Amino acid sequence: MFRRHILFSILLFSVIVSGYSFRDLDWLKHESEHFVYIYHDEVAGSISRIEEIAENTFLGLTELFGNPFRGKISILIGGYEDRSNGLANPIMESIYIMTIGLDYPYRNDGFWLEEVITHELSHLFQMTATTPVGNFLRNYFSRLYLPNALQPMWFTEGFAQLGSELIGDLYEYDYRRLPFLWDQLDKEDSFLEETVVSGYSGIGGEAYYNYGYAFLTFLYETYGFESVQELIKVKSGILGFAGVEVAFRMVYEKSYEELKAEFIEIQTHRWMEVVEPTINRFSQKIGEFVSHFRPKTYSGGLYYLAYDREMRCYSLYREGAEILNSTMEILDFSVFENEIALLVFEREVSETRLYFFREGKLERTKHAHLLGIDFLGKDRLVVLKNNFGIPSVEILSLRNERITPIFESSAGAEMQIDNLRASLDGTLVAFRINILGSKYLALYSSIDENLNLFEVTEDFSIGSWTADGFLVSIQNGVGSSIYLLTPGGKMSGQASFARYVREPARTKDGLVAAGQFHGNKLLQASDAKPADFELDAIEIDFHSAEPVEGTKYDGFANWKFISPIPYKGLSVLFTDLTFHNKLITGGSFNFETMQPGLHIELISEDYTPVDFALSVAFSDLRPQASLDAYRQYRINPKLSFGWRTRFEYPLRVSGSVNAILQDSSALYGGQASLETLINIRDTQTATSNLVDVSINVDFDWKKGGFTIDSTIFSRVTFGADPSVVPVEMWNFRDTSNIVVGLSVSSEYAVSRRGINLLNLVHLSEEGVGARVDLLIGSRFSWRLALYKFETAYLYAAYPLAIKIGVMLQNMKPLPYFEFRLLY
Repeated sequence: MFRRHILFSILLFSVIVSGYSFRDLDWLKHESEHFVYIYHDEVAGSISRIEEIAENTFLGLTELFGNPFRGKISILIGGYEDRSNGLANPIMESIYIMTIGLDYPYRNDGFWLEEVITHELSHLFQMTATTPVGNFLRNYFSRLYLPNALQPMWFTEGFAQLGSELIGDLYEYDYRRLPFLWDQLDKEDSFLEETVVSGYSGIGGEAYYNYGYAFLTFLYETYGFESVQELIKVKSGILGFAGVEVAFRMVYEKSYEELKAEFIEIQTHRWMEVVEPTINRFSQKIGEFVSHFRPKTYSGGLYYLAYDREMRCYSLYREGAEILNSTMEILDFSVFENEIALLVFEREVSETRLYFFREGKLERTKHAHLLGIDFLGKDRLVVLKNNFGIPSVEILSLRNERITPIFESSAGAEMQIDNLRASLDGTLVAFRINILGSKYLALYSSIDENLNLFEVTEDFSIGSWTADGFLVSIQNGVGSSIYLLTPGGKMSGQASFARYVREPARTKDGLVAAGQFHGNKLLQASDAKPADFELDAIEIDFHSAEPVEGTKYDGFANWKFISPIPYKGLSVLFTDLTFHNKLITGGSFNFETMQPGLHIELISEDYTPVDFALSVAFSDLRPQASLDAYRQYRINPKLSFGWRTRFEYPLRVSGSVNAILQDSSALYGGQASLETLINIRDTQTATSNLVDVSINVDFDWKKGGFTIDSTIFSRVTFGADPSVVPVEMWNFRDTSNIVVGLSVSSEYAVSRRGINLLNLVHLSEEGVGARVDLLIGSRFSWRLALYKFETAYLYAAYPLAIKIGVMLQNMKPLPYFEFRLLY
């Protein structure tokens, strides 16, 4: 009896000593007239500014488009993340925002916090706008009623950016965006649906942000703001489910294709005299889907990063020769002697981490949450760190781990720091500061520990160090001018670029910089030198925001009705304001036994220290109940372990531990990924005790349009009755002591067609595939399927993979159908 409970004792102990994670921070709540703010204490200093922006935005959008909301909008706020972003959830009538802003290369660089709040609230106003009848349906029947959400992604994102411009003049189609427009106008088939709906382009999903904003701005400027209001009004009714085509014809009496042709004609005439840039020799042979960016120089050699968008691999090059390839996202790097420091985004744990590349091997360090790095000589790095939403510049000694602070953002989310650079001798550090949209160049001298700030009136980017100073690119109309910045603030004109570039570097071929020309490339500067000028040092009075004292947020006391859903018959879904806790209740009817069924479920994920699912049901006049508690712990990006306990009535108790190993790398010219899951489970019922061990290995490989997916499964039980834990895979079921399985599928993408059906459904990648599934236990089960697959974008452009074909299952011919949401 004692041995039976050893496993549960271990699981209980792991709960007690569970390590720190983001969920362990206390959630707080603060309310204003139209909003509820859910946040952690670490970002409390930003709440007052967020409240001011949100309320002003609400008033502006209400004046322009009306107020579709019955209750308060929820704003979830995070700070200890390393990939700043925002997300609108029209079903929840909530937005999620980060208080750390990054310097996006394809968007104008204003006050990040104001831009993200206005952008996401514009999403909510547009997608939740409905007629009076629609408001009744949303409030009392289903929040899934969203006729305005049935539209291409370019319309969704374009409207959000236009909304930000209309209410606060926050956006503009500036010189950072123009290169994409010029590149598309240079093609015979400009702005293909594949580009502006699915983001199949050299700049990925930024394409539909870019085009959508430009096209809707054209409508606004050409046909007046009233036409945009009418467009939203038409889409808010039942005709909204017909997509944007019907709305365009009703408002403009023209089809989308006719309006698009007008837009292209106007833009072509406007930009017909645009000068094409000169491509550096290292970028001349690369295609649109390979991006060269972030050039840096060391000891006379040019280093730069590359991203293969189709392979999803990052590479580091020196003078055109690849020295490192990784499937992990490389954000920044620095070179000193025979060492390369790398800043890598570990997507699995959503944080950045410092790595070193030494003697052909990557070494992971303990230093995390960094936004920028550069060597300061031997064994020293200057780093830009994210301290719970507060960016700071620090010197890190690699010998003794000593930290020397240089500058910290006392203004909280009002200040953005990026573009960190250091001189080769380690005496100077330069970085860019953005305060409420105004930009400053900071120059720190480690000799006298002095920090000077220089205001720069135009957008700029700091590049590599030369023998005399830092190279800086500054906006000059639709192009960029390159200057040499000396420690005293003198700007000496060096060269010019015909379009926007960033992070200039001096090479033996001349000045190069990262710029967009049919994808990101290294561009070459012209000999045109801008005039010299001098920056004046200024003083800025930084102020610390007073933190808002919120009340404790209880995710189990703040429920919001969502919708009826077809789940176990018919159910009703409620969630808390964070969407981490869900309550589902409903009923069903068994027409065979003529008995009703009732159920209620409470599910919590990423909110409490332990995830759980509680279910109580009454089916066929018999009560049933279960409680699952589980948690997964990430050790590093490749390895995690977890546990799960389950209690059921009628009596059944189980507990399990697992280990998961994940890895990916380039293999034979393609990208391979491997995931291995080992699970050990102990199950007890009123009459038996059973232990089972299972191993599941998934191996995938893809190159271009060809993919191979495979799964190998095995399960062994130790006990008298293996039917207690049956194996159910690929529609097969087996109750043997030893069960093995194999699944192999192969697909080939024939084309990317870009077919658009009335702007309701966009068919993208298509192809053919085959799969075979085998399960061997007490009997041999198999199936062979041949199918055709389609990738369809619909309902806010979320893609579905749809597979339709035929199969033989144990010699029986059957239809084969499968679909899944791709993200």
